[in-house]
Amino acid sequence: MSANVRWVVPDRVYESTVRTVDRQFLFTPNHHPEDPLLANTSPLGAMSMDNDLIPEPSIINIIGSAVGRTLEKYPIQLHCFEANSSHLHEQYSANSEQTGNLAGFVRGVHSLIARGVNKTWDREGHVFGARARTYPCIDEGAAEQKLLYAVTNAVKDNLLERVSKTPLFSTYDHLAKGEKLRFWYIDYEAYWAAGGSRKKSHRLKDYLKWVEWKCAPLPQHAKMPDHQRQAYFRKQVRDIEADCKKKRKEAGKSVLGKTKLFETDPRDRPKNPKKSGMAPLCHAADKENAKTFKKEWRAFMDRFIEASADYRNGLYDREFPEGSYRPPLVTIYTASKL
Repeated sequence: MSANVRWVVPDRVYESTVRTVDRQFLFTPNHHPEDPLLANTSPLGAMSMDNDLIPEPSIINIIGSAVGRTLEKYPIQLHCFEANSSHLHEQYSANSEQTGNLAGFVRGVHSLIARGVNKTWDREGHVFGARARTYPCIDEGAAEQKLLYAVTNAVKDNLLERVSKTPLFSTYDHLAKGEKLRFWYIDYEAYWAAGGSRKKSHRLKDYLKWVEWKCAPLPQHAKMPDHQRQAYFRKQVRDIEADCKKKRKEAGKSVLGKTKLFETDPRDRPKNPKKSGMAPLCHAADKENAKTFKKEWRAFMDRFIEASADYRNGLYDREFPEGSYRPPLVTIYTASKL
């Protein structure tokens, strides 16, 4: 999750950002103009089950299917999942029965995305440059602020004027209009388990599967009717878009635009990358809440350090603070044992 010791609290919202290696534009859009789930190199009719053509997934479909497949294996409350050209914004929480799934979800979804991206751009090696930077949103104001920041990030970065026009992967249409999040993938594991290419009675395309998933509303929005929550969300996004437009006009800047995004070389990188600021301990709309959390964090760390020392000294049944993970054990072999 983040560089800090993992501390997972049930129903607490977490905001996470993960960047590509050297901030390369590996999430550059490449989809077919008539089907966002197909790569522009794939024949449009490849999705038909009446032929043996194997469809090629777009970056949008790679991300969407990765999220859906991982949610099936590691269920959590996913509030949004957004892609910029060179990084991902994620926001999630977990109830008391799901807290153990958070690490598995993050690991699983990034792995599937990385493999799909490497195959698409015919590259090898790491896709993500480091661990995700993950921080708790300790009050409702911070959770809503970070959700809106994630969804409007491409607008804030002057890539687009409106979120609704983005060619990048986004959950905006789902959050704002209730549109379905439905994606496809080829189940190679099932294909090879059934005999693979050795079995002539079946074809790879018969293992094309669909996965559908939903974003969970933030806890403070959970009781709102869908239409009310969507209208509220659209209003917040429009206000941010208007503010960004005003700032661009004052600074004499323009947006890159949808056409240029498609023309971007995925192996290119920013000429003047932004420098990362000091990592916060948490996100809070109220300073008093941040101060309270800081005290709670220090108390948690004191308990964790004490438990970790005992555990590494052989007390393997040592209890750790709730919501934490035990550190790995390192076995050292001397020359006499080799």
